[in-house]
Amino acid sequence: MATERTLSIIKPDATTRNLTGQINAKFEAAGLRIVAQKRIQLTAAQAGQFYAVHAERPFYGELCDFMASAPVVVQVLEGEGAIAK
Repeated sequence: MATERTLSIIKPDATTRNLTGQINAKFEAAGLRIVAQKRIQLTAAQAGQFYAVHAERPFYGELCDFMASAPVVVQVLEGEGAIAK
């Protein structure tokens, strides 16, 4: 397998429960390396743009509201087969 990079978003429910460290430990235990990481607060407009592919689905509004409800942690993960993992 090739070394790959992929996006990870730790969602608002996990960040509010302070689970970021535990989630990152699981990524690292799976052989992935965190090469970039940032804690951000998405606006409803940013969430809407990111999830635009789901705009016609009934859960779209709730998804955007949820993603803008609290900070998220966005990160770049790298490793063998990172996308599949």
